[in-house]
Amino acid sequence: MLKIHYNLDSDLNNEIADIIPPAELNVQVRNLVLKTKKGKKVATGETIAEHPSAFGGAFHASASGKVMKVNYHHMTIKCDGEESTVEPVDVLSMGTGKELLRTLQGLGVDVAPLSGRADVLVINGLNPEPGVSVAQQLLKDCGEYIQAGLDLAKKLITPGRTVLAVAKGDNSSLSGAETVSIKPKYPASLDALVVREVTGKEFPADTKVMSVMDLHDLGRVAMTGKPIMDTIMTIDGRNYRVPLGTPIRHLMECTGLKVQSGDIVVLGGPFQGESVYSLDEGVKKEDYGLFIIASATFPAVQDAACINCGECVLQCPARVQPHLISRYAEYEMFEHAEKCGLNSCFECGLCSFNCFSRRPLLQYIRFAKAQLQASGQGEQA
Repeated sequence: MLKIHYNLDSDLNNEIADIIPPAELNVQVRNLVLKTKKGKKVATGETIAEHPSAFGGAFHASASGKVMKVNYHHMTIKCDGEESTVEPVDVLSMGTGKELLRTLQGLGVDVAPLSGRADVLVINGLNPEPGVSVAQQLLKDCGEYIQAGLDLAKKLITPGRTVLAVAKGDNSSLSGAETVSIKPKYPASLDALVVREVTGKEFPADTKVMSVMDLHDLGRVAMTGKPIMDTIMTIDGRNYRVPLGTPIRHLMECTGLKVQSGDIVVLGGPFQGESVYSLDEGVKKEDYGLFIIASATFPAVQDAACINCGECVLQCPARVQPHLISRYAEYEMFEHAEKCGLNSCFECGLCSFNCFSRRPLLQYIRFAKAQLQASGQGEQA
């Protein structure tokens, strides 16, 4: 069957716009270590939670206010509009050792890619998914932050070769990095495929990869001394700077988006994103898009039986068998799923998107990975 190609290019006719500050924030705190509690007042930039892993960045309040509610999933902060903020940190005056890494981690940076050296550093400058133009926009408008992020990353990683991968036709460049052009067709933007385009291998041990969004956040933290408190999101074709924890309902009101009964609201991209269960759910660091899928656009996803058509195998860029892995995951036979290539899956979402039976293949795969990781048997993030 003929494979469909999905264009990653976007027409950028506007600059990044700011979203009106919301009246309250809903911050996802599931599995995080809380650093505040109900009833406490927090300042803009104050640490409200830490990541349990050794490398995950801390989480901060994107506005000042009072913590009104805390449960296993979310922390709700009622914003007061005051300008109380934490003092910035002089990041650039620090050395390049563990102190710098811990400081960056405390400012919200995931330091896993920055820990340890590598021979090759690949910067993924392609838009992550069709309809999401964040990477392209940042390269166009935020070069100073991206360059600062690259300079700091190179000090920590000390690569012998640094490569910026961009879409063909994109003339963006960074000082100290060679440029490689890649055809902008999804799933060519996946990290493993970008690295393969540059090095000839998908998972070379001597190579690290960071996205343009990672470098933008790193450079902004370095230049301002302030923590990561927002993300850039593509909403209805335009890019916005959105405070973390902003409820989806507020974004829709600000941008004029409407949702009808039966529609699906997706945070992230159309392939790898996740549907939300409530419009009060808040935006997270890694959310780069907001999409509304009308109820009549696609047949509903259902827990139907696999018909063995093989379409998911034809579409899979990781060359695994999603239909088989998902069956094992469905019946909680996670070790069998792992033996069939579970951890080789890129989670691109093409299998679910093209499944004729409309099975939730990607969701099953993510479920299996999460269960294995929770049991200590899977790959650690």
